Amino acid sequence: MRILAIDDDPVFLELLAGMLKMIGYAQVTTMPSGEEALHELDYSGTLYDCILSDMQMPDMDGAAVTAAIRTRTAYRQTPILMITAMSGKNAVDEAFAAGATDYITKPLDIIELRARIGMVDRLLAERRRLAEFARLVGQRAAAAEIKAEFETPILIPGFERGIEFLAMENYLLTLGVKRMYSTSAFAIHVKNASIIFNKASGATYVQMLGDVAAQIVDALKTEEVMIAYAGSGTFVCMTERDLGQSPDDLEILINIGLMDFETIYASDRLPVPQVRVGEPARSAFLSPTKPTRILERAIQSATTPPERRSKNGQLVA
Repeated sequence: MRILAIDDDPVFLELLAGMLKMIGYAQVTTMPSGEEALHELDYSGTLYDCILSDMQMPDMDGAAVTAAIRTRTAYRQTPILMITAMSGKNAVDEAFAAGATDYITKPLDIIELRARIGMVDRLLAERRRLAEFARLVGQRAAAAEIKAEFETPILIPGFERGIEFLAMENYLLTLGVKRMYSTSAFAIHVKNASIIFNKASGATYVQMLGDVAAQIVDALKTEEVMIAYAGSGTFVCMTERDLGQSPDDLEILINIGLMDFETIYASDRLPVPQVRVGEPARSAFLSPTKPTRILERAIQSATTPPERRSKNGQLVA
């Protein structure tokens, strides 16, 4: 794995490179600033598999570096891990909003570093598949080449507001239980996603997800919502604000917007996607449950028909 590490502290860079070598990753290039790292990405001819960046750096901080890296097509989906002594919620929000995949705090623990880089190793194969999606999406003639997987979370090509579902999970884990009590999540499920998946080509199915994503953004009318596609036709949204509209109203708005695509779907002999919006899920203050449980509960609410839910949104036996 080719790794680019960015930090203005040369001592820490040497320590980080040494730790990476100890756990089996010797192909490490170090850069002392964000500007030099961007120059390396643009002109070296080396394609890096993973980027580690400090958050606090002069001139160009880690969030700005991450945002700039994400504008490079070749690095749209490359794992970026922020490494910093900052652990405040604002810093975490800023890192993930810029496009970070994960967030590790200093001082580094070699066991944790091994686990996080190991996660990157497992993700790389999926990244390559998503890159192929991005190349082929929209090319109906090449649709047969795309092998979409129904249950797999993906980063939808062209959906700039979307983040990876893994990044959303990592965000919650980074916040921890005590700091996430103000965060809520709700899911939006494409009720006929499996029907469209079974009838459509891989490219057409991904285009359908893009259509739904665009309507979600239009209906929400706010930038302060994280949106990720969790697989199986389900989007998950996370926010700290009251959206000012009920799940029923949001559902109506999205479905009305999707009806504008009726002619396009009819030409492909496909039904227009129709969504169900679930009830918001929130963790109680100092709840002992794992932080990502709110995502599971949000997905469960959206994927469960209303007649099988109780008044509080839980499943009816």
